[in-house]
Amino acid sequence: MDSTELKTTEIKAEDTTGKSPISNSVIGRENAFSGEFRSDGLLRIDGDFKGVIKGYGIVLVGEKGRIIGDIYARMVRIGGRIKGNVYALERVDILSTGVLHGELWTKKCLAEEGMVFSGVSKIDTKNEIDAVFESKIKRIAPLIDEEF
Repeated sequence: MDSTELKTTEIKAEDTTGKSPISNSVIGRENAFSGEFRSDGLLRIDGDFKGVIKGYGIVLVGEKGRIIGDIYARMVRIGGRIKGNVYALERVDILSTGVLHGELWTKKCLAEEGMVFSGVSKIDTKNEIDAVFESKIKRIAPLIDEEF
């Protein structure tokens, strides 16, 4: 297994919201999704996604994964292509096959040789990223708030 493969066994989704259980989701190859995806667990994208991903989970973009839109997550690992902004509370890893066109806000970043990044980055140690998550994620109303 080379470094371009996303090693999901090395990454564990932890419940940071006080809710449980944590679930895993996959948008597989040859599949596509459009809209707002909320996830506090592990989300792996090997297909196409257009929209916004919001949550306190982990987003893995596989080598064939393509995203047009913004990502708000605890951690993001990019092996595919993203056209949009990435906001990560803890860290972003851009693997050698990864491409990011857009803004990058995080506390830690790893960029492998061969990756492509064009845009603006802010490696934040002053907790500004926490404020972004406070306003964009923590105060999100439930998607469905009625019983039926």
